Amino acid sequence: MANNKNSGLGGLLKSINNATRTVNSVKNTANNVKRTAGSITGNKNAKPSKQQKQGKDAAWDCECGVKNTTKFCGGCGKSAPTELACPKCKWKRPLENSGMKFCGNCGAQLEE
Repeated sequence: MANNKNSGLGGLLKSINNATRTVNSVKNTANNVKRTAGSITGNKNAKPSKQQKQGKDAAWDCECGVKNTTKFCGGCGKSAPTELACPKCKWKRPLENSGMKFCGNCGAQLEE
């Protein structure tokens, strides 16, 4: 029987070593991508902002009639609401759950 270098315990250890090198290479690539993204945006951590995470749901309509995506209304200067109320039962839900389309308390359709 011929002695195969890739068989047995030696072959297994070599495979594990190769897999470990591959995992470390992928980690280094991911870290480089994060660093590059951070340098492009000027943010070292390169985390998306709360508004970017919420996307289009971060928009809110002010009492003056202007639709906004910022912390303050562009029409009157009023600050953005921190919670929205159900039109039926007045249950208040935080803006973090702005993807909700129906009231969690009574089931009524929510308006934004």
